[in-house]
This record gives sequence, C-alpha cells and structure tokens, in this order.
Amino acid sequence: YISSGLRYIMDELKTFKPTHLILVPLFVETFYKRIMAAAEKSGKLETLQKGIKTSNTLRKVGIDMRKSLFGKSVLSNFGGELKMIICGGAALNQNIIDFFESIGVVILNGYGITECAPLISCNRNECRKDGSVGMPIIGGVVKIHEPNENGEGEICYRGPNVMLGYFENEEATRAAIDEDGFFHTGDIGYVKDIDGDQWLYITGRIKNLIILSNGKNVYPEELECDIQGIWGVNEVVVYQGVHKNDSDKEVIVAEIYPDYEGFAAKGIEDIRAYFETEIKKINDKNVAYKFIGRVKLRTEEFPKNTSRKITRFKIDKTLDEE
Repeated sequence: YISSGLRYIMDELKTFKPTHLILVPLFVETFYKRIMAAAEKSGKLETLQKGIKTSNTLRKVGIDMRKSLFGKSVLSNFGGELKMIICGGAALNQNIIDFFESIGVVILNGYGITECAPLISCNRNECRKDGSVGMPIIGGVVKIHEPNENGEGEICYRGPNVMLGYFENEEATRAAIDEDGFFHTGDIGYVKDIDGDQWLYITGRIKNLIILSNGKNVYPEELECDIQGIWGVNEVVVYQGVHKNDSDKEVIVAEIYPDYEGFAAKGIEDIRAYFETEIKKINDKNVAYKFIGRVKLRTEEFPKNTSRKITRFKIDKTLDEE
C-alpha cells in the first residue's frame, strides 16, 4: 500500500493493518509525538513510562510482555499488526528507535542514495548497532575518503548496485565515480570494524557542513538530532546565519517550527524563552565551538520535497540585526 500522506496515514494504518512500514524519519517522529501527546492528554503518560520500564526489565530475563502491555493502548492505533519499520532518508534519534523497540516495533535504520539503486547499508533484524545505519549490503564495500583525525570523511561506496553514470554527462560521472569504482556520496561519516564487519555511522552532509573560521567543523545534523529530543519541536534545521551588515560574524542558528497546539494546551505563552532555556542545556553539554547562538521560530513548517525531506536551500538564512 502507498500512503496518501501524513494527514491520512493513521486512518490508513487502522484500515490496512500493515506488519511492515518503510518510512522517512518525519513520519516516525510524528508517530512518537502523537503517542506521547495522547498519553499525556489522557493522564496515562506515567503509566506508559512505567510499562516501558517494566517491559524492558522483563525482556532482560527473556520474558516478552510487550503485546500484552501495549497492544490495546498503543499498537492498536497502527492497526494492531505492526512489527517493523524500515527507516531512512535522514537521521533518526536513537531515543525514538529505543522507544518503539520497547513497545514492540523494531526500527531498522538504513542508508541509501539514488545512484546506488538505492540501498548502501542497513541494520538487520537480529544484528543492529545503536547509532549506526548498519552494514553494507551483500557485495558492497564502504571506504572513507580523506578521513580526519577522528576517522571521519566522505563516505564512498562500491557494489553491484552502483549506477553506470549520469545520462549524457561524462564529466559529472567522472567526478562522482573514482578510478577504483567507488561512488562518492557527498555524505560524511566513519566506519567501525567490529568482528570483521563494517558498521557505518553517518555524521552529516558535505554541503550542509559548517566550517568555522577557527577551522572547526560543525555537523548540523548532529545538533538537530539533539534538538529533536526537546519537547515542543515539530521540525528544526541548524545552519550558519548570514548577517546583512557583517558577513564575517559567525553564529549558529537553530530554526524551529514549534508544536503550537502543544504549547497552547500546556498554557506556555513565551515559546522563545522556553526554547532558549532548552537550547542552553544542549550548549552546556557540547564543546564551545558547537554553541548555538540564536533561536529562530517559524510560523509554518519547512518547505519539503516530494519525499518529505526538508529542502534546506529554500530556507532564508539571513538574520535580523539585534
């Protein structure tokens, strides 16, 4: 089944009762927020949290009570048969992956790109690592181009599913596929060799990378993942702001589309002050060069493409002078 979109998906799930879903993170994050909001509104949030804690403890000794504990209260909203979500296209907070695992839905995080038709790596049903997008598919090999001192660099991939080239564009093909047959993805990450297997971790995307005047690199996706964990965030994009009168002034901006309905329900009026307090907590735990210096609020959601990914190039990054 192909969903008609975010507005209709909850009704579709109840109608078609899927066992597996293939989604981008926006849908999974929305599911999570709706579950938590509904639990809080009904006064059952504490019960849900206690149930998860009890379930996780029992599973450590081989007792799985997830269907009994969460079948009617949570999983029935997804049709009652959901077992697995395969997710890719952007970063997904590990806390959300852990939450769904706790209630009985496995999330397999993966990584792909159109030119590789389209899968490069994925976690497996019984073989997963937190924070990783898994191991390359059978026959695929990943290498890191020009890694830094932390082993991070451009992710390059060679495998049976790499494209032959861009149509009638040999120059672009030569730039993308090197002489050894590795496709240069434009994504930044690192590889861990664990028991002879390659485990891939993605840090960010080259075109989104913020390079500060002191030479330090800031990966917006890393900060966005932290900010997504803040209650009240519907969407967030982190970027280097552009000052109209001082192009050399550096400031990292977190532009947030808040959950206005949630704030109204809680009676929180000063949304900016709330987010500035929460962002300060993130700043306090991060190194100084990752400091988020400005919180910018949106009144509407970010522009997106047809696959529901935010189109960053359409965001106005200019800042009003203070």
